[in-house]
Amino acid sequence: MSADELIADLAAGLAGRLRGLAAVIDRLDRLESGTGGWLATFAAGELDEAAEDLALRALRTSSDVACFAVLSNLGGSESRSLDDLIAATGMGRLLLAERLNDLVQVGLAARMIDTDHAQITPAGAAMLQLVEALAGGAAANYRAKG
Repeated sequence: MSADELIADLAAGLAGRLRGLAAVIDRLDRLESGTGGWLATFAAGELDEAAEDLALRALRTSSDVACFAVLSNLGGSESRSLDDLIAATGMGRLLLAERLNDLVQVGLAARMIDTDHAQITPAGAAMLQLVEALAGGAAANYRAKG
């Protein structure tokens, strides 16, 4: 997959996360004020800033070594139990839960509380592939310049 395709997949996933966050805030706005006016102004006033913030948070989260280990172990499988992830990463349950929560917050992973499983999202898979492509390109460039 090309870098442009990876970025498009990642952007689509982040847009989905933004929609989810906006829906929650819209619901709270409707409950608190009864107007529902916030969502109408979101796209014009806050969307660009929120999108940039979420993109930077996704990059920062995925670049954390512990978060990347969780993301890597989620890649390539439909879902994994938290016990499997603990064994694969060597992290304790609390550390794993916190890193997984970080990934969920930015839309790179999803957690199924009822089954104690987690899975990578399409945005998470794109981020993983993007990092792997970047690392592979850096190594290839190093070798080429010997």
